[in-house]
Amino acid sequence: MTKEEQENYLKSGFTLDQINEIQEGLELGLDTSVYAKKEFFAIQMYQIRLGMMEKLPVEVYASTAYDWFQMEEIRLGLQDGLDISIYANPSISYDKMRQIRLGLKSGVNLASYAKLDAGVLRELRKALLSKIYIVDYIQQGYNAEQLEQIRIALEKHLNIVPYLHKEFRGVSIHEICEGLEKGLDVSCYARLEFGWRQMREIRLGMENRVDVSYYANPLYDWQQMQEIRLGMENGIDISEYYSLMYTASDMRRMRLEQQANLETQGSSEELSHFESFEGISVTISSDEQEAFIYVTDSDKLTKPQIMKALEMSGVRRGILEPEIGKLLRGKFKDKTLVVARGKPATDGPDGWYEYFFRTQLDRQPKLLPDGSVDFSEIQWYEFVKEGQRLAVYHDAEMGSGGFTVTGRVLPPRKGRERSMLTGRGFTLLEDHKTYIANTSGRILLEGNRIDIDKMLTIEEVSLATGNVNFDGNIYVSGNVSVGAVIRATGDVVVNGYVESGSIESTEGSVFIKQGVNGNGVGRIKAAVDVSGKFFESCQVYAGNEIHAGYCLTCDLHSENRIIVSGRNGQLAGGTAYAKNGIDMTYAGNRVGLATLIRLGINEEISQQQDQVEERLAEANKQLDILRNAYADFHVKYPPEVRNTMDMYLKIESAIFTKEKEVDALLQYKADMESGIKSAREAQAVIHDTLYEGTVFEINGKHWEAKQARNVRIKRVEGRVAVYRN
Repeated sequence: MTKEEQENYLKSGFTLDQINEIQEGLELGLDTSVYAKKEFFAIQMYQIRLGMMEKLPVEVYASTAYDWFQMEEIRLGLQDGLDISIYANPSISYDKMRQIRLGLKSGVNLASYAKLDAGVLRELRKALLSKIYIVDYIQQGYNAEQLEQIRIALEKHLNIVPYLHKEFRGVSIHEICEGLEKGLDVSCYARLEFGWRQMREIRLGMENRVDVSYYANPLYDWQQMQEIRLGMENGIDISEYYSLMYTASDMRRMRLEQQANLETQGSSEELSHFESFEGISVTISSDEQEAFIYVTDSDKLTKPQIMKALEMSGVRRGILEPEIGKLLRGKFKDKTLVVARGKPATDGPDGWYEYFFRTQLDRQPKLLPDGSVDFSEIQWYEFVKEGQRLAVYHDAEMGSGGFTVTGRVLPPRKGRERSMLTGRGFTLLEDHKTYIANTSGRILLEGNRIDIDKMLTIEEVSLATGNVNFDGNIYVSGNVSVGAVIRATGDVVVNGYVESGSIESTEGSVFIKQGVNGNGVGRIKAAVDVSGKFFESCQVYAGNEIHAGYCLTCDLHSENRIIVSGRNGQLAGGTAYAKNGIDMTYAGNRVGLATLIRLGINEEISQQQDQVEERLAEANKQLDILRNAYADFHVKYPPEVRNTMDMYLKIESAIFTKEKEVDALLQYKADMESGIKSAREAQAVIHDTLYEGTVFEINGKHWEAKQARNVRIKRVEGRVAVYRN
């Protein structure tokens, strides 16, 4: 576009952003007459230009009847080959279009529900994909916020129905679901007179095993409930402040005062002194646990004088008669002596869980005396059966009482209770202490959460048994034969060998106790780790780490590290990529088998980085166009006019949405850069022999190895360096 043409566009009323869109189209050889119209906003031109670049039939949405968001939804539908006629209607808002488009992409047609609110459509789409029926609740008038919580509850198989009410907000239903999931009796707070914050305080109290009857009263506001709950959880005497007459601020002050008093117990700072005319001085520690006496002249001292001095200074209990005898015998003249000692109150034992399954599993291979590695004894998982007792909670106990030297009684303190276990796959009995498995499967304890995942147990997998596709964990007690395929969402454990088979875990790990002989076609892929005794002539991909006894002529790919350990821990032949490093006993072999080891930043990571930069640049460009249009409205129209204009309000909303998108991309970019920084430090560690024929590519730098022993290899300042271990 010539300068003269640009000036003509400006004179015709086009903005600079619109002219830029026309300019970019011309440079790409596009027929810009399709969108070079003043009535199109620049952001609408942008959507039309993108469609033309993708060779899409943009005429179906190149109309001022559509805003740019609607244009984008139609463009994305065309891009995915969807029947956009189902929703390409100017009367359907863009957010409804989005839900219909996403539904069509997943095989769900929501066109007949297009009159529903966009948020309701979203929940209906998600429910249908999860095979959950929520149409009845939609017809009853529940809003999107409520439907989201109902959907989640039904997906988790929670019995939410008895507690549902249209007057409950979504956050209130969420609190009820949280309680049901933890096995609580939610009926004590699933009531309309409680707000969701009050519900939360009652739920948290029940989880932490305090007596919520003290504050489960709608007359308390949630802050008051919180102060009472925190006091009970910390063993404080709430009877001093839990009355409704106190505000939450008063309660907090009184709770913190009590807590401070408890924390200062044990301090030995001086509190008071008493000096008699007979030369006796008595000091009491601030916690009143010790009384000290100092006598300047013990020659004429009598026991009644000492006892009178102690009495006058307030010492009433815990007097040490043997120490008084020492004073009378003159052994402590001009010295300070402990003459009375109290007994501090003690905390009782805290509550604790007794578990009836192995809570810690050792997934590391065992190093045998001969230097080899044994994968057969690795504890891959703990299996429980339906009805099995999992855990029993033992209550906190009361400690022992005490006293001070002044005679004040110190009440015993109870230990802290532990909160209830959370998770899935188990039932809490009515005693609120005993946990029973309600399904058979793999059990995992992390912190205070127990999860029991479904596990399918199979003797063997072969072409005769058929392929296996399972939503959960799979345990194969035997072998996986030639051509067999296993797909699971969870972990896959094979007790035997895998021969020319394919195993994939989309969310878990793959563990093969014996090994894999792939014959060039075997493939193992896991979202987390892949472990096995050996891998031969197969492809292995791990989202985290690969562990093996040895690897021969394989194609290995790890998004973290590869570890080939043991006396025979050799990686020879094929290729191996590990983003953050590789650890092995041998690299290559004596005959110089071609072995390529790649570490650090690869082409895929560079492409991902470029893609993020491109997405960020595009998002910023769109944001600039929107901000310019926003500023243009401010120039052309007074506030009372523009604030009633639908397009102005859409631009205002779009700026907010696009700013959030830019922030998310910036965070993603920062996370990626952090990972790249770690990958730049990747190194290969060889504990025994590095053979010729092994080639390294470390962060793009190529290096052909010479034979060496016990070395580390990494890239330093543009070159590959070799160090002794």
